[in-house]
Amino acid sequence: MMKSVIIQSAEAYHHELKQIFNEIHINSYSEMPVDGFMESADGNSDISNWFASSKNPYRYFVSFTFLEEEKADELLERIKDFNTKIEGISPISAFISAVEKYV
Repeated sequence: MMKSVIIQSAEAYHHELKQIFNEIHINSYSEMPVDGFMESADGNSDISNWFASSKNPYRYFVSFTFLEEEKADELLERIKDFNTKIEGISPISAFISAVEKYV
């Protein structure tokens, strides 16, 4: 079954994510740079959030691809393994969604 995979990675880990793609032969994907912001209801920055602070945007990339279920699972396992080896507060996040229909 076809899956849609969306990945958020801090700019610092962008190169490593591309290495993971190459290692498991993911040759087709799209990505875009994004500036993230997070501000609490009282107007103060929530600096505990990995996403960003209100004054200084946090630069990251959103990548997405469509994969067969086995390949999507392998990608998430590789990302999970990578995240266990880093010490930052911004691990790579990935999400899998089912593709019910496509043309």
